[in-house]
Amino acid sequence: MQANEQLEEANRKLKEYEAKTQKAEQASRMKSLFLANMSHEIRTPLNAIEGFARILAETDSHEERLGFYEIIESNSNRLMSLIDEILDLSRVESGEIVIKKTQVDLEQMGNSIKQLFKFRCPETVDLVFNKPDLPVVMLTDENRLTQVFSNLVSNALKHTSKGFIKFGFHLDDEAQFIRFYVSDSGSGIDPDFLPHIFDTYASKDAVQQKGYGLGLALCRIIVEKMGGHIDVESALGVGSTFTFELPFNGTIGGLSTQNDNTTTSVRTIRMTAGEQANMKTILVAEDEESNYELVRIVLQKRYKLIRAHNGIEAVTFNEQEKPDLILMDIRMPDMNGLDATRIIKEVRHDVPIIALSAYAFDENIREARAAGCDEFMAKPFRVEDLIENCEKYLKDK
Repeated sequence: MQANEQLEEANRKLKEYEAKTQKAEQASRMKSLFLANMSHEIRTPLNAIEGFARILAETDSHEERLGFYEIIESNSNRLMSLIDEILDLSRVESGEIVIKKTQVDLEQMGNSIKQLFKFRCPETVDLVFNKPDLPVVMLTDENRLTQVFSNLVSNALKHTSKGFIKFGFHLDDEAQFIRFYVSDSGSGIDPDFLPHIFDTYASKDAVQQKGYGLGLALCRIIVEKMGGHIDVESALGVGSTFTFELPFNGTIGGLSTQNDNTTTSVRTIRMTAGEQANMKTILVAEDEESNYELVRIVLQKRYKLIRAHNGIEAVTFNEQEKPDLILMDIRMPDMNGLDATRIIKEVRHDVPIIALSAYAFDENIREARAAGCDEFMAKPFRVEDLIENCEKYLKDK
């Protein structure tokens, strides 16, 4: 009898040890994943800031300089938002988050959010702010409300390669509550994961290298701190709609606002057919608008450029256009750069491929080499190094 009890106790302790070991291993994996994705999130805007700051000094055109200033400012704001989220998480965990309420014009706030994301939204996605019929002013924390919207729009961008992202708000019939929403036509969310979507560090984006798993958790904490609640509805292959409801304290139709009818587009420069015929062709696979714009401005006078927004387009354009060189981003929607490289190398093993990635750990470099990349450049890269590597691989073609 005593032997059985000792055996049961030993089994219990073994199970506890195995559980603790699995928990420690999971924590270690999440830490490494968090650091890798954080490196990517920091390096990506830094690449645009550093690159455009360099070419800004070499540009005489006033129009181009203004455009470069906007890109630098947009990516600076993006980097600052990341830092704020990291600090916010620390404050939240220590219970120090503070809500500071002021009178906020919601239409102006929505226009500002749309302006913030204009360079991050690909041409294949329509970013729509559904403006109210009447001006709405609300007593709330503008910074926190903007942060929640920004996190939700950023999340939608990660999962929407074409279609739309719509955001806005509407009041209930008695104007007691206001419901904000961000809706997209993206890939949708696995039903099994929906109950955990707002858990800290639980985001599948981290595993899939689409983010660092903090944004949605912060959204939930901030919304609940402001007296509301947040929810999501989603269908795989159809899209997702995030909504958060807050108590409404404000005025409707009491203020006049200015309409912002400004539309944005990425300026493109087209060469004549004769000029293109004498130039070597580079396929640039890059889903970030500001990063592609940097490469385009640096190389457009030297080479004919073809743009691919994801790995599938890169594979297709390689077969159709037979480029002389490929610049391959690693993290892209639909198909990542490593898979695209493997397929391209099977078809055209002699085409040089240079990996451009904000994932710059030794493991990432080894993976890129193993996939078939001939060169690896970490973001942010030096403009001079990009030119030098392109010349290196194109000199004999």
